[in-house]
Amino acid sequence: MKGGECNKKKVKNGIDFELPCSRRNFIKRMAVAVSSSMVGAGLIKPRSIMAVIPPLPEINIGVFAPSHCTVPFVYTKLKGFFQEEKLRVNLINYPDMALIANDLISGKLDFGQLIVPLVFAIHTGSKPFTSKTPMVITQITGTNGAALMVRKGAGIINPLDFKGKTIVNHAKLSVHYLINMMFLEKHGLDYQKSLNFRVIKLNKIVEALQKSEVDAFIMPEPRDAMIEKLNLGEVYMLSKYIWPNHPCCGLVTRKAFFDKNSELVISVTRAMTKGGLLANEAASREGMIDLLQGAPRYKYNQLPRDVLRNAFTPGRSDFYPFPYQSAALVIIDLMKKYGLLSDHIDSGKLAGEVFLSHQSRRIMRELGANPPESDYREERILGNIRLYS
Repeated sequence: MKGGECNKKKVKNGIDFELPCSRRNFIKRMAVAVSSSMVGAGLIKPRSIMAVIPPLPEINIGVFAPSHCTVPFVYTKLKGFFQEEKLRVNLINYPDMALIANDLISGKLDFGQLIVPLVFAIHTGSKPFTSKTPMVITQITGTNGAALMVRKGAGIINPLDFKGKTIVNHAKLSVHYLINMMFLEKHGLDYQKSLNFRVIKLNKIVEALQKSEVDAFIMPEPRDAMIEKLNLGEVYMLSKYIWPNHPCCGLVTRKAFFDKNSELVISVTRAMTKGGLLANEAASREGMIDLLQGAPRYKYNQLPRDVLRNAFTPGRSDFYPFPYQSAALVIIDLMKKYGLLSDHIDSGKLAGEVFLSHQSRRIMRELGANPPESDYREERILGNIRLYS
């Protein structure tokens, strides 16, 4: 048979049929057909035909390494937890999170690492997106993991010293931007009137500090720890002291993909939850860093060990996987406040659609963990408690 005849439709006696692509494919199809008929006749058990069914395609997951929230993805793969779930996972390291978002929306990726406010914007079709693409977050992949940093020599000691300074974030659709805004507001500073605010890419921050173009910023680890190592900046306040145990990024997939492949999504989440829970244990951190640095594809090997040890100190960076509805509500309310979401959006409905808390709780119990009994907790923002129910 000629290669050009592969899968061509033929008509015989008024019936359409497809020619097989090759003799091998023809034999495979016949084997499945014969096996199926033998099952129907009771001659063999259904499980015995699995050998002739082709394996599932690779699951493509986009990540943004070497970042704090990428750790559970890489750690899960290196520990073999995906394999334990019989999953063939391809972790694709992207240079930019916006590219992950685009490929996740288009369907090129099955899952992606995205920062939570970005997911809410995609889900609702808010700027810069022009249409809605429903998304779900099945697991939080990083908690805490950032710091309000100040440039060495910027003269910032007290909160009011930020006045007139240049402060930057890597994206407005980030938890870091929201934390930045909360800190400034707490101290009576308007980011548009009291100081100079800019958005700058993560890979440009070192150069900007060296040129004294930036005075302060909030960005994710291990960027902050590396800047400490270079003696360009110092920690003014860890993000956990602004909003303790705040979420950062999540394991994200399209709602349509979840609806069509719910068991597959649960399997991926179960593997990732196992990785996240283990990474979250203080006793696992040193071994985790060993594994990360032994996998050059994800670039953790480009950072000194003491930088990773500092960045991933328990409390400074954590990986607790449960997606609290109350944390989602804080983010949604702040996004509305700062013009990133429409005031007309139903906050509770949006939180419930995107954060799959009940599923996360069920998976954690399956793994023998003790998940929170409630989807809500006290959210403490700079000492002020927010209660949701």
